[in-house]
Amino acid sequence: MKTSIPSKFVLVASFLFFPAATIAMNVPKPMAIDIDDLGWKEGWDLHESGGPYRLGLPRGRRMTLQDYEVVVYISKAVGVRIKSLFIMSEFDRSNICARYPTTNEKGAHWDNSALVSDSDFVVMNYVKENAAHIEFGLHGVRHEFWDAQTRESSRAEWADNQKRRPYDVLWGHMECFKKLIDQYGIDFPKSVRTAAANYYYSPNDPEDTGALMRAWGVKHASLPPDREYVTDHGLMVLLRSGGVAWDAVNSAPNTYPETEFMTSHWTNFVDLDPAHNHEAGDKWITWFNKVKDDPNRYTAKNTAQLHSQFLYRKFSQISVTGNTVLVDNGKMPDWAYELDLLGNLLLKHKLRDGEHISSASVNGRDIACYCEERGFAYVVLPKLENKQYALTVTTGTSDMPSYVWNDGTYNVEDFQSGTDNAVVGLEMYGTQRVKVKLRFEPREVTSNNTDLEIKEWRYEAPFLNMLIRGRNIQGQPGVITIRSQPRREQT
Repeated sequence: MKTSIPSKFVLVASFLFFPAATIAMNVPKPMAIDIDDLGWKEGWDLHESGGPYRLGLPRGRRMTLQDYEVVVYISKAVGVRIKSLFIMSEFDRSNICARYPTTNEKGAHWDNSALVSDSDFVVMNYVKENAAHIEFGLHGVRHEFWDAQTRESSRAEWADNQKRRPYDVLWGHMECFKKLIDQYGIDFPKSVRTAAANYYYSPNDPEDTGALMRAWGVKHASLPPDREYVTDHGLMVLLRSGGVAWDAVNSAPNTYPETEFMTSHWTNFVDLDPAHNHEAGDKWITWFNKVKDDPNRYTAKNTAQLHSQFLYRKFSQISVTGNTVLVDNGKMPDWAYELDLLGNLLLKHKLRDGEHISSASVNGRDIACYCEERGFAYVVLPKLENKQYALTVTTGTSDMPSYVWNDGTYNVEDFQSGTDNAVVGLEMYGTQRVKVKLRFEPREVTSNNTDLEIKEWRYEAPFLNMLIRGRNIQGQPGVITIRSQPRREQT
């Protein structure tokens, strides 16, 4: 099966010559945004009448499919999967929240029927179909917490101004959230930003916020700068700061903070007229490109990659000698592996005109994947064990003989290539194209997991182009095997 590969994926050698020099590899600090408050259907606040804070938009501004489309528009332009944190109460089609009276202002009398429509499925199907671009994360059921008897609200849903709430009641909130997303066949989130940044931290209390989240399979969180816990009962919590005001319509900042995450809210990405949302989107695309142009920073493709990069920067010793990058990973803590928090290590190299990475191997094996963008080369290593590694790199006018070109938002966990077969280990988000440069013409491409589906594959020497779908929108692992000859059936 053959088709043409777009010319931007083919690196053509020129007659330039680059003298031998020390490789200027950098281990850049990751940068990402997480967007609070997706999922509201009505944009105006209700806190003055005992209801929740929402988006701070004028009364009458309802959220439409266009307000989700702008997130995908930005993601496609900058190649990142944007962590989008959802409030789900207004997508309640069968008054599930009434069974959990502390989740809402009406308690057992909760009735969401006025907001129920067929467009619920249109929006949520769009979110699922665009899992490559929208990371469905947890923010809350309805953002605040209501006393079961007095019906008074307090900030916020997951903690009482950083103090403890009853664990069994909050377990019910998690259960309620799951039932709300089950209506739409959405897999439970792996990331959270607690509503209003309220978070009860107590490392000696087995029922603090981190313990609750991890019990439900949540792995990643972000909080304001005074609360970085790295791990709290297994939940990895990183800093978040900066940004623009939560209710600033159609607004992006001019700068970015020193932290790994930057504060943003859905209001910042939309216009008062949804038809003009792309104006806000273009501001955010400009912001992302500023980060990309900083040799010491990079825009993380997804949340898992960001947290992995943080761990390598914190615990590994990395140095450059000539064209070799030495990585001493011996001090990586055991919990990084036990909690499945460690993945790729990314390195960034400023390219000269006509220059490419011509070879790259780590301890004699293939790197995980490679890409070039805006004058930089990105060399991505597979998960490293507790030992020392040597990444050997050369540059020149030609590219490597074999590699995965990852311009998507998925993770390449492993890549092994030979003269007649290759193996690609993936964590796939949604449906994306995976491009692999090979030394042979493939005759068979298979997946070891039925939930990691190869929808089509095409070959135009030397690139294999695969369209791959992951069933679980929160990340579908699996291994793709590429062969020059089909396997023989056993008799």
